[in-house]
Amino acid sequence: MTDIKVIIPAFNEADSIAHVINELPKTVSEIIVVNNNSTDDTVKNAKAAGATVLTENKKGYGYACLYGLDYVAKKSKQPDIIVFIDGDYSDYPEELDKVVAPILENDIDFVVGAREKSLREEGSMTPQQVFGNWLATFLMRLFFGAKFTDLGPFRAI
Repeated sequence: MTDIKVIIPAFNEADSIAHVINELPKTVSEIIVVNNNSTDDTVKNAKAAGATVLTENKKGYGYACLYGLDYVAKKSKQPDIIVFIDGDYSDYPEELDKVVAPILENDIDFVVGAREKSLREEGSMTPQQVFGNWLATFLMRLFFGAKFTDLGPFRAI
């Protein structure tokens, strides 16, 4: 059986974190929520839903992701796949199997789940995020021939 660990960076996601955790497929061996200075019940709700909860005090999404990776790296047995997903339910956790399928079936190293632009809620991304996402995917296409349409937070390695 494939060992899959999920890392969820979280900042004030008390209302959605348990929903995200509970919707992840049972094929996941460990769900790791990295609390990033939440001031609400994110920690309490994540623990109640069965997640391993870590705390990264350095503010920022990247710091939370790296803290989760460091935790996994220190384990005696490394997982086959690590998945990142946001704690706000902006992605659909039940689709994890679709995100990891290219890794399992085609020996792909890295998969990015793409969000559908037509389904993006007004104001869900700042203009800087929209531009940065467009610029990054444009440059990846220009320099590497990669055909990414989105660099969303739902990723598998």
